[in-house]
Amino acid sequence: MTKAIEILQPHEYWLIKQQAFELIKAYHSVNDKQTIEALQTLIKGEIETYFKRAPKLNPYLDKLMVQTLTKEQFLVIFEALKVFVQPMKIPSHKQIQKCFRKVKKLPNLETESIDFRELSYLGFNDGNNNRKYLIRNVNQQFIGLYGQFSPDAQKGHCAICNHISTVAFFLATTKSAGDGTYTKKGNYLCTDSFECNRHISQLEHLEKFWQNFSN
Repeated sequence: MTKAIEILQPHEYWLIKQQAFELIKAYHSVNDKQTIEALQTLIKGEIETYFKRAPKLNPYLDKLMVQTLTKEQFLVIFEALKVFVQPMKIPSHKQIQKCFRKVKKLPNLETESIDFRELSYLGFNDGNNNRKYLIRNVNQQFIGLYGQFSPDAQKGHCAICNHISTVAFFLATTKSAGDGTYTKKGNYLCTDSFECNRHISQLEHLEKFWQNFSN
């Protein structure tokens, strides 16, 4: 039996873009050949494990190592790689409602217009009620978090993607372990969750945030 082809996770896809884009910038700003070759070796070591998962991915890595590669050509390659990304599972309207049983009226979310190949989590805002909703698929089950989301945006560090971006304060009420009491927990998150996902190149901070607000 032929082994199934392993494909990329969304955060791996974005890691490839972040690393490869550093190469593209160096190709057009660094004149020293040895410096370029050293950077190629370093970045190739960071990302080649993903390309080795399937023979069909190998040519894409070779293309990224071409020193005459332009930004425009890179974006074409990067977009072509998206067919190898395993998308986040798409929640139905009923599943979204189930994630937020205590919320009487959720904002309308048109999932048909969302590219789930770009998402490690689904996040959306309710500007009318100053709330942010977050959904993940864990062990084939959708789970949700929601809380108050300040309308006052500022530049700062996002607890989920670990990048400096436009953020606002997220405040959620969570149940304390064991004693049945509730406590408020808060942190700064990207105002635009879709842009936040594009910054996620590893899941460590997302997992840490989720665990903190789930307990």
